[in-house]
Amino acid sequence: MSNRKFTLIVLILGLVGAVYLTFRLFLVQTALVPGGSMSNTIVAGDHVLLMKSFGEIERGQVVVFRFPNDSNRYIKRVVGLPGETIQHRGRTVYINGHALSEQKVLVEPDDGSGEPLRIRSKQGSGPYQVFYSRTDDEEDENVDITTFGTSEPLRLPPDSYFLMGDNRDNSADSRYRGPVARNMIWGTAVLIYYSQHSDRI
Repeated sequence: MSNRKFTLIVLILGLVGAVYLTFRLFLVQTALVPGGSMSNTIVAGDHVLLMKSFGEIERGQVVVFRFPNDSNRYIKRVVGLPGETIQHRGRTVYINGHALSEQKVLVEPDDGSGEPLRIRSKQGSGPYQVFYSRTDDEEDENVDITTFGTSEPLRLPPDSYFLMGDNRDNSADSRYRGPVARNMIWGTAVLIYYSQHSDRI
């Protein structure tokens, strides 16, 4: 092989490697989800493919983000958009005073085993499911008046989003830590590419 051909091959391989590395570091990532705040949508131990988001974020997307002054990454669903007024009462989310369309699933209390939540009943319809283990009455009795958008409606700041886990009774999300600015949201969850529960993918 001539030196010219060898140099060309090295340059091509280097370019392919650089493109792959850029794609891997900045556009696509993978994550092992450690907790159950998104069960049963994403169960603890699921491996998720993540893609970098550019521009606006849409309601219903599952996003990866950080809270201010916290280096950990979290995964939650986008519920409220910039400028909207949001309130969470009982098992219903209200956006600008109107109930948000979500399918509500009543489950057995999370036992911490990492297994999918056991479903007791379903109510309503919507583009995604959310999971509750407490009844409306129990939820009302346990309202923490210091949380965001629970005791009183909350107007979201411009360029900020209200994020909630689908496992609504087991998620430290925007109800407790406040809205999340757009620049703290890295990207969206594209798919579960591996799960210990093979029937889920």
